[in-house]
Amino acid sequence: MIRRLFLSFATIIGAITTAAMSGDGAGTPERIMGEQEIRSFTAGKTFHYTLLGESRGAEQHFSDGRVTWRLPEGTCMHGIWVAREETLCYYYGALRYGCWNVIENADGYRHSPLELDGKPGSGPSVYINRISEEPIGCAPQQLAFLH
Repeated sequence: MIRRLFLSFATIIGAITTAAMSGDGAGTPERIMGEQEIRSFTAGKTFHYTLLGESRGAEQHFSDGRVTWRLPEGTCMHGIWVAREETLCYYYGALRYGCWNVIENADGYRHSPLELDGKPGSGPSVYINRISEEPIGCAPQQLAFLH
């Protein structure tokens, strides 16, 4: 089931990743990570995020493409992550998905949002303020199931 969902989602992001590969990087202190680098950087790690200076929760990435996101108030969602070309995409259900460039700079790492056409998004970046290998604790009553 997860494999079928994973493959379907990978098909959806194909068009996004083609357009997202246009970062020039010339003369800038930032660097967009490539597919293999994203996979190595992400698999088995838990990212602790901030958005506009506020906690955005933590996201545990499993090596098989599963992901658990624990929001700041404690609600947990389960989904999948896919890395393709220079793009990292998450799918948590029909209304919760998005693709990002993973950008490294002198200050650390951030996820820069992409539009559905693969062009840079107008929304703010989500910053990775800590990376660990610790699991996310989600009590069964806190789960938000996908529909």
